[in-house]
Amino acid sequence: MIFSVDARGVGKRYGKRVALSDFSLRLEAGKIYGLLGPNGSGKTTGLHILTGLLTPTEGSVLIGGVPITEKRSRDLYGFAPDDLPLPVALTGREYLEFHHAMRRRKDGPRARDLADLFGLADDLDKQVGQYSHGMRRKLQVIAALSHEPQIVILDEPFRGLDPDAAAALRDVLTGFSRSGRTVLIATHDLLRAERDCDEVTILANGRVVATGSPQALLAQHGGIPNLEGLFMSVTGLDGASERRKSRIAGLFSSPATAPSATAPSATAASEGES
Repeated sequence: MIFSVDARGVGKRYGKRVALSDFSLRLEAGKIYGLLGPNGSGKTTGLHILTGLLTPTEGSVLIGGVPITEKRSRDLYGFAPDDLPLPVALTGREYLEFHHAMRRRKDGPRARDLADLFGLADDLDKQVGQYSHGMRRKLQVIAALSHEPQIVILDEPFRGLDPDAAAALRDVLTGFSRSGRTVLIATHDLLRAERDCDEVTILANGRVVATGSPQALLAQHGGIPNLEGLFMSVTGLDGASERRKSRIAGLFSSPATAPSATAPSATAASEGES
C-alpha cells in the first residue's frame, strides 16, 4: 500500500538538543489527521520535515510514494505554515498567480472558487499588507489547496478565522478528504481535533506518545472522558494541571472585600489631615 505520507524513524537534532526522535507517521488517503502536542513538542519541526523545509538527521519521508527530497513530490502536497510569511507588497491575486507560476500551473477556477467560499474574492486586488490576520490565513489556505494537491498540510489553520470562515474551512477540508485526498492539521484546538479528525498523533518532548482514532484512544484509557483529558495524561501535564488548580484555589480562596461606603478614602483622609 502506498501511503499519502509515510515518515519512518524521523529524527532531528541541533547539536546535543533533540527536537524530534523516532517520529513515524503513516497517513492514508481520504482521512483527516491531527498532529497534537504542547508547545515545543516537535510539531512544527515534524511538519517542516514532512514538507522538505528541514532535512532530518535520520529517517525517511515519502509523499505519495515519492521521496520528499525529489522535486516532483512538491506537486503532491500543499502547505500553509503557522506563521504568515506573505509578500505584503503583492495583491492577493498576484500572490496566487506567483504561487501557481512557481508550481508551473496557470491560475485556474479553483483559486477563484476557494476565494469566493472564504469570502475573500472582493479583496484579491488589495495588497496583502492591508489584510487582517484572518484574511492572510485564508489566502495561505487557498494557495495550499488551489493547485489540486493530493495532500494538504496545515499548521494551526483555524487561528484568527472568524466563526463563518472557520466553518467554511471545515467544510472545504471535509470535502477535500471525501474526494480521496489527505488532510494533516497541527492544532492546539483539542475539541476540534476530537470532532473532526479520523486519527490523531500526540507528541511530547519530541516523541510520539499516542496515535489512533480519538474514540479508540479514549477506549484504551478508560475513565478519561475526552481528548483534552487524554492529552493531559499522555503528555504528563495532568500533574501540573492539578498543582495549578490547587494554587488558583488558594489564590482566590477569599472573596475580595468591597470598600465600605462609609469608610473615608485614603485621599480624603489625607486631605482632612492637611
